[in-house]
Amino acid sequence: MGRSKALILATLVAAGASSAAFGADLLPPPPQLEPPAPMDVGGGWYLRGDVGVGAVQMSNWRSTLQPFDETGNAFNAVAVPSFASMGDQTFGGVGVGYQFNRWLRADITGEYRTEASYRANIMSAWTLNNPTSFGADSYTAGLSTALFMANAYVDLGTWYGVTPFVGAGVGLASHKLAGLNDVGGGAAAGGIGIAPDTNQANFAWVVMAGLALNVTSNLKMELGYRYVDMGSITSNPIQCASPNGCYRETQGFHVASQDVRLGFRYAFGVAPTYMPPLVTKY
Repeated sequence: MGRSKALILATLVAAGASSAAFGADLLPPPPQLEPPAPMDVGGGWYLRGDVGVGAVQMSNWRSTLQPFDETGNAFNAVAVPSFASMGDQTFGGVGVGYQFNRWLRADITGEYRTEASYRANIMSAWTLNNPTSFGADSYTAGLSTALFMANAYVDLGTWYGVTPFVGAGVGLASHKLAGLNDVGGGAAAGGIGIAPDTNQANFAWVVMAGLALNVTSNLKMELGYRYVDMGSITSNPIQCASPNGCYRETQGFHVASQDVRLGFRYAFGVAPTYMPPLVTKY
């Protein structure tokens, strides 16, 4: 009888253990812990380089041409620009920036813009004691610029590796107007007129738009359009060999440019972004 009780008890214990194991198999496994996010060593920092060409636009051209005689009496003079133009500039620049998130980034850039050819012609007429005289002057010079900007961009989403963007910036344009020569009235009066080189810094602003292409996970190529306003510049007085040949004329104009540029951005890391928690469905 005792042996039968022991056998029954052992059978019940074995059945209970088997039921517990079967019940444990029915319970869902514990959720897996999310591994810690990798440390973002580079943050959102990036370097950039750009090259391009700008169609320089000149406006508000002005001249102080006011002939006078040897005694200092001014003529009744009229000076009319018959032609004034500015050539194109090519440029190259570098910069450093930060990608704050997938939508917003900013950078600081510096670039050098090569010399653009400045040309102008003036037809003038003046009178003194009734006779009327006419003259023509031709001017040439070169304008180069160093441009330093702080820019902000909004990326508008990515489709098939292409990200359109818009941006704006403010900064400083440092101009150099070199080799301003006056050939015409100055030459007839005793020599070619020459003005000392002019260096002038102005407030500048830009608006821009473009497309960025993902070359690799860290490298992006940009193709963009930019309008840049670089303020006004006024030349130093033009001087001739003859004291009254050039009348210490100065010239000035406003400078802007429509640029097309090609650039590359290399990112050292990924900007921090929000990652939702991992949810497992059973």
